[in-house]
Amino acid sequence: MKEKLIRLGLSKNEATIYLFLLKNPNITTGLIIKETGISNSRVYESLNSLISKGLVTYVIQKDGKYFDASPPEKFLEKEEERRKQIEEIVPELKKIKTQKEFKTNTAVFEGFEGFKTAFKKIIDDCPNKETIHILGFSEQQYETKSLQLFLKNMNLKSAQKRQRLKIILDNSIKETLGKDREKEKYSEVRYMPKGYISPGAIDIFQDYVYIFLWEEKPFVFMIKNEKIAESFKQYFNFLWKIAKP
Repeated sequence: MKEKLIRLGLSKNEATIYLFLLKNPNITTGLIIKETGISNSRVYESLNSLISKGLVTYVIQKDGKYFDASPPEKFLEKEEERRKQIEEIVPELKKIKTQKEFKTNTAVFEGFEGFKTAFKKIIDDCPNKETIHILGFSEQQYETKSLQLFLKNMNLKSAQKRQRLKIILDNSIKETLGKDREKEKYSEVRYMPKGYISPGAIDIFQDYVYIFLWEEKPFVFMIKNEKIAESFKQYFNFLWKIAKP
């Protein structure tokens, strides 16, 4: 029985004294010390703790304090009180969780060299077998040979890490660059209907969002934020349902 009381949160000495008082009500500290074999200081310490827990009561008579164990039902009362306290605090803890601040990091990459650096970072930072969601460039940007060659090399590096690519492209390049992307082992390609025009490209993975603008002077904007990335993924999934294989 003592071990069960210890599992309920009592110390070894507290459990010993409580069981002793159940069998021997209205006992002085002297008798508790004598009969349990617990040292004087430990008995006083344990009694004070049991009293604070509501498990021991006492009365003061002419020759000192007499101690008695509270009814065992007190354990049920304490557990019910604890449960109520937990029920009160859980909503507050949930509120704290939903109010979590999402740390944001940003970066800007300029020029063709910056463009290449950004693409390399995506491949390097994205773990093996992770999915990258890609909203591809429109036909006009893909006409640039230097961009085509660079992207082809990056796609080979991505395949080595077995990164899975979900790619949405403009329907206008389905019979050209689209066919090449479809042949890639780890790529799944879908196409937006005619009339869809993308001013840039967007790559999304984990909590990263990369926005690519291919102009005379290329720009890449990187945002690292869990909440923003999740919003972009939802936007991507919406387009993915509209797009056709």
